[in-house]
Amino acid sequence: MKELTEAEIERLIERFPLPDDRDDGILGLGDTALALGVSLPTMQRYLKIGLPAIKGGSMGRLWRIRLAAAWAWRQALMAERLERKSRGKQTRSALACRIR
Repeated sequence: MKELTEAEIERLIERFPLPDDRDDGILGLGDTALALGVSLPTMQRYLKIGLPAIKGGSMGRLWRIRLAAAWAWRQALMAERLERKSRGKQTRSALACRIR
C-alpha cells in the first residue's frame, strides 16, 4: 500500500472504525502490535509497506502510532487481500469450466 494522506486515513477510519471495546490513542510499536493481535516482526513489516505512523522510530526514538489509523489500515489491507484471493478463485473456476 502507498503512503496515505491525512484525508485518506480519516476515510479509512470511517470505513473501518475501532471495535466498541477499544479506545483510540497514540501507542508505541509494542502496544500497537498487542492491540492489533500481531507480532513485532509483523508490525515492522506493516510499517515498511505503509502503515501510517505519526512519528517513526529510530536510534532510540519511539514509534508513535494512532491506534484507529493502524486498525483501519490493517482492516483495509486484509480486505484487499481477501478480494485478490477471491478474484483468483473466480479465475481458476472459470478456467476449470473451460477445460471440461
